[in-house]
This record gives sequence, C-alpha cells and structure tokens, in this order.
Amino acid sequence: MAEQRSPIAMATPTAVLAVGALCVGFWALLTGMVSPAAIPVIAAWALTVGTVVFICGVLEMVRGDILLGSTCLILAGLIGMGAGMSFNAIVAQPQEAWAAGLAQSGWVWVAVGVIVFALLRVYGKVSWSLFLFMLLLGVILELLAYGLIVGVPLGTGTMVVTGWLLLVFAAYCIYAGTVFITNTVYGAPKLSIGGPLFK
Repeated sequence: MAEQRSPIAMATPTAVLAVGALCVGFWALLTGMVSPAAIPVIAAWALTVGTVVFICGVLEMVRGDILLGSTCLILAGLIGMGAGMSFNAIVAQPQEAWAAGLAQSGWVWVAVGVIVFALLRVYGKVSWSLFLFMLLLGVILELLAYGLIVGVPLGTGTMVVTGWLLLVFAAYCIYAGTVFITNTVYGAPKLSIGGPLFK
C-alpha cells in the first residue's frame, strides 16, 4: 500500500527559525548588550514569535506529529507568548516592583526546563543533536530561572552565561531549520542533524 502523504507541509522549520531569531534577541538582553529598557521590545518580539510558533504547532498536530506539535506548542505558549505577556505585565508596574515580577516568572522557567528534561529521551529517538541541544535548552532555562529568582542583574554573572548559551542554541535552531527546508526542497538528505541516539 502506498504511503499517504499529508496535504499539509511540515511547519516545524518555520517555528525553529523563528525561535532561533528570538533567542538572538534574548542573548543581547541577557548579556547586557542592550539596556533593560529594551524589555518591552523583546516582549513584543516574543509575542510575535509565540504566535507564529503556535500556528506551526497546530499544523504539526493536524499532520499527526505529536512530538513536533507538542514542542511547538510548549515553546509558543510558555516561552513565546508567556514571556511576552509576563514581560509586558512587569514593565507596566513601577520599576521597583520589577524584581518581584521577574522572580515570579523565574518559577515558570523552572517548570519549563523540567518539561524539556522530561522529553529528552524522545528527542534522542529522533536525533543525537536534537537530544544534545534540547538538553542545552533545559540547562539554559534552569540557569535563567535561577538568575531571575535570586535577582541577578542583566549583563552580569549567570545572566551573561545564559545569554551566550542561548546564542549557541539559536545557531543550532537556524541550522536545523535550514536542514529541514534544504532537504525537503532537494528531495534528498543534503544536510544532517544526525541519527537517533536511542532505539
């Protein structure tokens, strides 16, 4: 029996590229390359990217891909839309209240990191590089959570480390998105993200 192809193309490359671009923005903020006054701008970008990735997640669910669909929806809701809306709520308060709001959001990042860690074996079933970089994302999220909860200023200590790790993750996202699109357009494996780590 011939394999039935979905009438909907894979949406994940768009989501992955959008997340990669957003991570570059977070890198600049966390490392102190831009002032904390830029938080509303990155919040707007996070909401925009969250919306795009949410649409991609719904499309992946319609295609029947629970791993890519769930990952997109988690990234969209918790990282994109969640970060955007929480940052907007924080900057609407007097600046002396920002630390409390950022600390509160840090606890959500703890949970998101745990979710990523919980799915690691499934990512490893797809690709060793996906496993490695989702592991990196989990570490990034926990470092970010720590920095927010204890009040590490942007551009210092843990925040700088988190920012640079995010830049590495962004580079992988841009590469992985390029792999998906290139291989689909050429109809052959021109680039690779590596084979499965687990059977």
